[in-house]
Formats: sequence, C-alpha cells, structure tokens
Amino acid sequence: MSSHIHFQTIGATDLIRARDLYRDKLGFVVQRDEPYGEDRWIFMALPGAQTRLHFDKRSSIPTQSVPELILSTETVDEDCAALQARGVPIQQGPDDAPWSPGTRWAMIHDSEGNLILLQNVKD
Repeated sequence: MSSHIHFQTIGATDLIRARDLYRDKLGFVVQRDEPYGEDRWIFMALPGAQTRLHFDKRSSIPTQSVPELILSTETVDEDCAALQARGVPIQQGPDDAPWSPGTRWAMIHDSEGNLILLQNVKD
C-alpha cells in the first residue's frame, strides 16, 4: 500500500514568484529547483514533511471558492500575525470554525491567487 502523498501540484503563473513566497513567507524549503524546458521544475516541502508541493506553470489561475491547499498549524492567530508582518494579507479570519468546535482557521491567497486555508486540527 501507499505510505504517503508524494506531491501535490499547485498552479502558478510565475514559478519564481511562487517559489519565493512559499520559501520566504510560508516557511517551505526548496527541495528541487532546476530548468525544465523553458520553465522550472520546482518542488518544495515544509521542514520534516514527506509530501511536497510542485508548481505547474499556468497562464491563469481561476478564482476559487474552496482552498487549493490546507495547512495545519497549532497557532493560527500567531501565524496570521507573522504572515501579515511579512506582507501576506489575510483574506478571512482568524476565526472559530463553525464546522468543528475548537478549531481556529484563516484564509490567505498565495502570490498566484490560490486560496490557502490555515487551520488547527483537533482529532
């Protein structure tokens, strides 16, 4: 059986801008960044994670009503404050989640317009 998700592809209109935001503001580590045809082959991961993000060059990112990526954190409010200090606007929240008592959440857009949900996960 499979052991984990190897990677998830995230659309990007500007691969370098996406790489820089995820590295410099969201805390991801570049695991692979090399030329691939006329673009780049970029894989990133959170420190210690097995699952990677891969950026796929797209001409545009459609407006989304559901998150493209969900990031788990124990400190939603503190993370939002740190992200704002780094220039990342918070789109919604932080707030209590109506779908799960005790869960805090917030939404941001990445540099490419992808919607990202930050939430603490209570098992």
